[in-house]
Amino acid sequence: MKILAPLRHSDEVLPLCAAGAHEFYCGLTPPGWDEAFGSTWVHRRNPKSAGVPDVDDLRRIVALANPRPVFATLNAPSYPAGAVPRLVEFGRMLLDDVGVAALIVAEWELLLALCEDGLAARVHVSSLASCRNHGAAAFYRNLGVSRVILPRQVTLSEIETIAIPGLEWEAFLLNDGCVFEEGICATTHAFGPFCIDDRIGIESRDRDDRIGVKFRGLDDRYEFFKWTLNNCGCQTSRGYTLGPCGLCALPRLARLGIASLKVVGREASLSRKVASVELAAVALGLAEAGAAPDDIRGAVVARRGAPELCQDAHLCYYPDVWADGASEGDIALRSKEPHPPVTRIAIAPRRSAPEALS
Repeated sequence: MKILAPLRHSDEVLPLCAAGAHEFYCGLTPPGWDEAFGSTWVHRRNPKSAGVPDVDDLRRIVALANPRPVFATLNAPSYPAGAVPRLVEFGRMLLDDVGVAALIVAEWELLLALCEDGLAARVHVSSLASCRNHGAAAFYRNLGVSRVILPRQVTLSEIETIAIPGLEWEAFLLNDGCVFEEGICATTHAFGPFCIDDRIGIESRDRDDRIGVKFRGLDDRYEFFKWTLNNCGCQTSRGYTLGPCGLCALPRLARLGIASLKVVGREASLSRKVASVELAAVALGLAEAGAAPDDIRGAVVARRGAPELCQDAHLCYYPDVWADGASEGDIALRSKEPHPPVTRIAIAPRRSAPEALS
């Protein structure tokens, strides 16, 4: 299995290689795009905060990363009329001239256009395309694409039925959750991730009747859930992000045939990227040496801190890694212990953490 690291500038390549990255992905807006199509995003991140500055810097990224492959994201959920032919031309230039290894694509018109242009073998299907079952996987395999990125919300048991032979499979490993199934979400991050805005609440939370009390409990638990998906608004005192994490599932992901492990966060600081990749490399080394999930969890907690957030699988991308009892004494999902007051283990939060109710 390979660690796939995000980046946004050529200065980040060598530190991330040293941290343990095996592959890279980044986003770039085509020259002249704004003049032709306005501020519509080409890839699913703000180009000003997460995009590579220009084609020349992408060339430097490819050269510095060599022989590690670099993938380019053209993974917006939709594009304006007339944009797809422009993107096919741009994608071919990235592949044939710049040296990008593959294009990460979500929107079906663009995906089919690239395949019709003979580029299918150098296309990765984005998680936004929502490959969630065996039939969808077979469809993408028949198109001739090389890799499919699994959605964030799939379980390990679902991956077992989805990940058919004949394709490379990529799974989320660290950082950044999504409140919704992003592949069927009709919103855009261009307006800010309002789905995790804690100003949006349930109107009945201030009522004193029985229904109001129940809604207050539900709202508090939902706020806690959103907070964990949003990297808990902070990091540990040791510099590690407290976002969603699939490190303990690495042995199972290996058995399921996952080839690539995505670390999320193109817009993140270099220090956060390096810390995340280093943590992933430690856990992957343990998994490759035969460590069990609870041993990996112990090593991760010892390095990252924040043991409270591993309790009850609060941060788990794949909570079903514990469903069958990975070891004696594991804190199962069915635990009836109260959820912890997580403000005790984080520093400099952007907002205070809501305390979940038991």
